[in-house]
Amino acid sequence: MQKHTRFVTVIILLSVLAGCVSAQQIREMRIRHNQELFNTFSADDQGKIQTGLIDIGFSEDMVHMAWGAPDRIYMRTTAAGTATVWSYTIYQPRIHSERMSIPVRFIDHHGRRRIEYHNVWVNRDTGEQYAVARVEFTEGAVSAIEQLIQ
Repeated sequence: MQKHTRFVTVIILLSVLAGCVSAQQIREMRIRHNQELFNTFSADDQGKIQTGLIDIGFSEDMVHMAWGAPDRIYMRTTAAGTATVWSYTIYQPRIHSERMSIPVRFIDHHGRRRIEYHNVWVNRDTGEQYAVARVEFTEGAVSAIEQLIQ
């Protein structure tokens, strides 16, 4: 019984710790993975990347280290030329329940087939994915940053 309790405790602790990886820790892992490239950036740019900030003039690699891979990539073409747009999104779950009436078939005590309707609650989980930030690259460098305010 004691082995079982230890096993369950270890599983619970691992589950809790797995959910505790912060955005900062993930960013630090991306930086460590590209340490040589990161070391070539100016001290000011390194500080921005380490805190998750990006700026005009940053390269795609710099933005990737600070914010991670984009969720979507667009190609924008205008009279001024073409640009690559990285989009970062968030998924907002929407959970609601609704009451439904369902038929329940049964055989009554006289042997007849009957149908009664019973009310049940059904969970309907939906969601919405929306952009929280867009980064525009022109000739490989950030030329515009758009962030959701509200």
